[in-house]
Amino acid sequence: MGKVELISGNRAAAIGAKLSRVQVISAYPITPQTPIVEYLAEFIAKGELDAEYIHAEGEHSAIAAAVAASIGGARAFTATCSQGFAYGFECIAQAPGYRVPLVMAIANRTTGWYWSLQPDYSDIMPGRDLGFLITFCESVQEILDSIIQMYKITEHEKVQLPGMVSFEGFYLSHGTEAADIPDQAEVDDFLPPRKILPHVVDPELQPTEPFYLIEPWQHTIYRHIFERTLDRAKGIVEEVTKEYAEKFGRDVYGLVEEYKTDGADVALVSMGCLTTAARRAVDAMRSEGKRVGLIKVRFYRPFPSEKIREIVEREGIKALGVVDRAISHGAGMGPLGQDVASALYSLKSRPNLIDFVCGMGGDDVNVDDFRRALNRLLEIADKEGVKELEFIEHPMKPERMLKTFENKLIAPGYNSCPGCGAILAFRHAAEILGKDTVFWYPPHCLGVANPQTAAPILLANFAAGAAYGRGLYRAYKIKGRKTRVVVFAGDGGTVDIGLQSLSSAAEAGESIFFICYDNEAYMNTGIQRSGSTPLSAWTTTTPVGPRWRGKREERKDMLEIMIAHRIPYIAFASPAFMRDMRGKIEKGAKVIDNREGLAYLHIFAPCPTGWRSDSNTTIQLARLAVQTGVWPLVEVDHGVFRLTYKPKELRPVEEYLKLQGRFAHLTAEEISSIQKIVRERYQKLLEMDGKKLF
Repeated sequence: MGKVELISGNRAAAIGAKLSRVQVISAYPITPQTPIVEYLAEFIAKGELDAEYIHAEGEHSAIAAAVAASIGGARAFTATCSQGFAYGFECIAQAPGYRVPLVMAIANRTTGWYWSLQPDYSDIMPGRDLGFLITFCESVQEILDSIIQMYKITEHEKVQLPGMVSFEGFYLSHGTEAADIPDQAEVDDFLPPRKILPHVVDPELQPTEPFYLIEPWQHTIYRHIFERTLDRAKGIVEEVTKEYAEKFGRDVYGLVEEYKTDGADVALVSMGCLTTAARRAVDAMRSEGKRVGLIKVRFYRPFPSEKIREIVEREGIKALGVVDRAISHGAGMGPLGQDVASALYSLKSRPNLIDFVCGMGGDDVNVDDFRRALNRLLEIADKEGVKELEFIEHPMKPERMLKTFENKLIAPGYNSCPGCGAILAFRHAAEILGKDTVFWYPPHCLGVANPQTAAPILLANFAAGAAYGRGLYRAYKIKGRKTRVVVFAGDGGTVDIGLQSLSSAAEAGESIFFICYDNEAYMNTGIQRSGSTPLSAWTTTTPVGPRWRGKREERKDMLEIMIAHRIPYIAFASPAFMRDMRGKIEKGAKVIDNREGLAYLHIFAPCPTGWRSDSNTTIQLARLAVQTGVWPLVEVDHGVFRLTYKPKELRPVEEYLKLQGRFAHLTAEEISSIQKIVRERYQKLLEMDGKKLF
């Protein structure tokens, strides 16, 4: 017997994966999908789900790991959206060729263009032609059900292709609705363990490797096979979703859902959560005696061409309005509009068609918008040969931007959290570096809590902060300009997803200043573990429970990593030692001014929100981190290593840990173990002090 709970769409996706008994979860945080993988981490930590959990350093690796787990025969799950979908696209494109029944949750969010956290379908649409099955959800209930259904469909021996369960970010990912959560035993009866087929990589079953390179003449043949497989999958979708509906008491199944199409002269064609407002518009206009209806596309791939033609012919629909939350620039229509137009092509009497592009970047589309769209369709219903593109827009006056004070690089006032260490680091860096500086921001907290500055701040893609920096530096170099180029990144954009481009720029000797503010987790997306998170720390993806005790690994040693690159200047600083920090900023600036190569500065940045500490303890924590040896103040100036602050005696590490809720679970034995690690590392640094390393 199931139970009804108020849950968000993200929790629904996580529960769906849990009920499906996924065996490998590969995760990387990105707003707004992140709570999905947080919930799954919590399920594992509490012993509610027996699964492997991979903390990847970026979406490219997260998706690759999930694909590989599925290749190996595990029931695998991952989730992403937006820029993460784009970054992982190479691995996403690889999945269908391996015939893996991987299921991905996509919490839609705008990709590229002008940055937005809000939804449209610009993220998922580039993947529509790869060979995935794709379903779009209208409700929280549909998300939960679709995850379970998708595993049964994709694992069917006549399908064996990956699937995506798509739903709008924030509108559904964070929106809360009542959902009927099935009983585990009932789901087990519906969805048995994955059947291992011959193409699964297992030397005991298959002594030869799976092919990954085929002859040119084979490609068209295999594309033909994939197309037949997806076409065959339509019947399997109908069977599986109907079986699920009958077993669990659902009234929605199949490739499409019809809503009040009986006798309709015109109808909207929609997907996802915009369908709800469209339904209300249909209800209102039906009550006025207008013959309008709605066709909801549930499965976008395989596309239900036959179903749409059948409805149009059966009801004699004269005009269709496609609700498109994406646009194919230069094609004159959005992707859904193109597919609907293609589906109608074989009809002898084709209905008129208007493609309504709307909801881009999360712009709200309301019932009145859909009423106007339906009335527009009624206007053209009796005309011939109408095929148009219209945009549903809601113009507003732009907000007036604040101006910086003439004598200040940064205007006072910003919307970061109280006690934020990052804004403190940036303010001092900006003051020293001056107005003839360009800052590159990979995504991080200050990208959201962005202060008004008198120097340009540009957004870099998460994995490519240093790459953007070196490109701009080279442009200025060839033009003979001395403008400073600074990459100001968080720890995720430095030690994890951004490490590859940082390493390349350092090795190449690019004269840019790379400053990392380190709050030891992905705080911008909600306190997820990073490679800089310390041992045993609680985060939302390393929760504390019977099976997990916070982060199980020690943090990456960025000092050693940067020393290996032999760059002219490396330093670690703390805002509690302001003279030391400002001096290191000045040294880094001098290095790039002289075009000696890359300068690297790593600044300790306490985060009261993520560390579960009081906002008035930021400087106290920054000081204790140094005094206990947790965060030694060091520099490597042209190869010479130096401790720039040496306490006479290290204070007990417990003094630092006890001020933070993220370490509240630690036992005396665990604290003692951390103390030992800190002292051993500090002793090693003392032995290096004053030596020339390269």
